[in-house]
Amino acid sequence: MQATPYGHGTKWRGWIYAGPSLILFALFMVFPIVENVVDSLYRNGVPGLTLFNYRAMLHDVTFGIALKNSLLWLVLTTVVQMAIGFFVAVLLESRIRWGRGLYRTLLFLPMAITPTVIAIVFSNIYAPDYGLLFGVFKLLGIASRFPALLASARTVTYAIIVVNVWQWIGFYVLMYSVGIANISPEVLDAAKVDGVVGWRRIWYIISPMVRSTHMSLMILGAIQALQQFPLIYLMTEGGPANSSQVLGSYIFQTGFLESNMNYASAVSIVLLVLALIVAGVQLLVTRGNFAIGGGTRS
Repeated sequence: MQATPYGHGTKWRGWIYAGPSLILFALFMVFPIVENVVDSLYRNGVPGLTLFNYRAMLHDVTFGIALKNSLLWLVLTTVVQMAIGFFVAVLLESRIRWGRGLYRTLLFLPMAITPTVIAIVFSNIYAPDYGLLFGVFKLLGIASRFPALLASARTVTYAIIVVNVWQWIGFYVLMYSVGIANISPEVLDAAKVDGVVGWRRIWYIISPMVRSTHMSLMILGAIQALQQFPLIYLMTEGGPANSSQVLGSYIFQTGFLESNMNYASAVSIVLLVLALIVAGVQLLVTRGNFAIGGGTRS
């Protein structure tokens, strides 16, 4: 009788193969998280474990602003990029017959530009007195009403979010285009025969058929939003008066500019917990949608 290949030795062979990856994961993922947790329990310059840093957050106005802005980034960027990306992709796949690849490339190009260049360009576009937007206001005869977008606490976060959406919208368009292209033509033809056209076709046929793309982009968008740092630091350095801070930029400011690494570690743990909560909610939503969707493919 031939011996089964799935014996005791095979199990240990699997651990040997997985061992290097597990060691690297523990070294570069688990250890830094544990080290951060420990560091967050120390007060800067004071020996002994304490919850001082976490209690201090409750009275830290800037931390509250950073947390609120992080949640704002999470909701706005994800929703806006998914909505615009989906409808632009529908337009490309259903209405444009010539040069579709060229349009996709043009939309994708901003992702290839470094955040430094983008920050410089849009800082000049937003600039009062000489920026491109100011020139438009001047042509319309309303130059006196031009808002100082990066100098106002009310508008600065939204102005940077617009830049982020512009940079990443091509990725969403590309992902949705792939999903729409994979929809069976027979399904779309049957919908057309049944009179499901226009917005009804988009809402009742195309959108449900790319459910998996919706879910993937929701997760990727949330990760990208919570990791936001370069554009904010390069365009405003968290200002004016910390009004554009997010958790990522606030960690950098407290840890490297103010040399309070213990407090920065505590803020990073809050960011980690927030990311885990968001990931957990999205996992539940994803499972629920796929359970409802059954065998729908995108």
